Amino acid sequence: MNDWLPEHQRHLLYTLAHIDAVIDQLGGVLYDFLAAGPLDFENRVKDGRDHVLVKNIAPIPEAVPRLASDALNQMRAALEHALFAEVGHLTGRKLEPEEAQAVEMPVAKDHKALSEWFKHRRRRALPVLQASGVLGDRIAALQPYMATDAQSHPLKVLAEHTNHSKHRMPAVAAVRLGTIVPDFPMPGLIIVGKYDDDSPLSVGDVLASVPTGPPVPMSIWPKIGIRRPHTGSWIVLMHELRQMEEWVRVEAIPRIILGATDAAPISPHLDITSGYERYEDAHAAAQVTAAAERHQIRVAAKGVREDLPGVFQQKLPDIAGDVVDAFVSSMADVEVIELISRYKRVRDNRGERHAIDYLRRKVSAGTDSPFQEQ
Repeated sequence: MNDWLPEHQRHLLYTLAHIDAVIDQLGGVLYDFLAAGPLDFENRVKDGRDHVLVKNIAPIPEAVPRLASDALNQMRAALEHALFAEVGHLTGRKLEPEEAQAVEMPVAKDHKALSEWFKHRRRRALPVLQASGVLGDRIAALQPYMATDAQSHPLKVLAEHTNHSKHRMPAVAAVRLGTIVPDFPMPGLIIVGKYDDDSPLSVGDVLASVPTGPPVPMSIWPKIGIRRPHTGSWIVLMHELRQMEEWVRVEAIPRIILGATDAAPISPHLDITSGYERYEDAHAAAQVTAAAERHQIRVAAKGVREDLPGVFQQKLPDIAGDVVDAFVSSMADVEVIELISRYKRVRDNRGERHAIDYLRRKVSAGTDSPFQEQ
């Protein structure tokens, strides 16, 4: 279904797989870092209220900004490689050195700037790179100024990230506040609102406060942000990489090669540590779930795995804990998520009793897939 890459562009399958592998490696580092609990807290009483403050923040592994930069640089390289290969293919001959230097993906601030780019003397001998050429409209369609918010356009963001990491320093990452959820409602509880876009989490920050009295247990989830060099705003790192990777793979590359974006997405996940005799073999082995999505599933499944024993203890106290633990451990991440999602759907549509019966049947079935209809 997604085998539309022409022969001269098949190298992109492997570059996109490399990007996926780098993001996957980064996801593993982030998962371990966050699972270890990077924040320490302390309580301080002031003016009749008990405040929760950040006492310490563990240093982010230095692999994080460097792997993020590597992934972003490879995304931009994939764009440049796709454009260069397409120019060479459409020209029908080997490019002269000066011509080859003229092939690059512009990031124009407006239509006038793009027009000047097309008119550059190095591109005069390449009709396909003229505004009226085959690639002219395709390049123009990818420009940031074509969007409502040019500063947030993926090409603009990608260019700023890669220029910063290549010429100044690796990406800037920091721990930021994610979500705070109390274990139960408490009158007078105040939870800090969202931080400003330009504010990472700092030691001494107050996260929540409650009237002095019995302790109120709460869960505090941090997140790792990446700073956009041109705006200073902080974006969740894996969200940023996911948006950039999807845009390059699903929109930009098809636009460059086909002149359209309605092609089936190229499968991003492929083991390129092994060699392939034929491109067809590699294509058949590629999988559709990208690294950022796999990371999101893994993180969500971790939370569900932690909650499920308590759910079973409350709803099915007659089932031994070790049986529940073995059952939960036997399931893949996507199965764990589907289990709890299906339980909630049954509860909402048919009632609590049917939902509990569903859980009992799943445990009784052992390792049978939770995707089976009951």
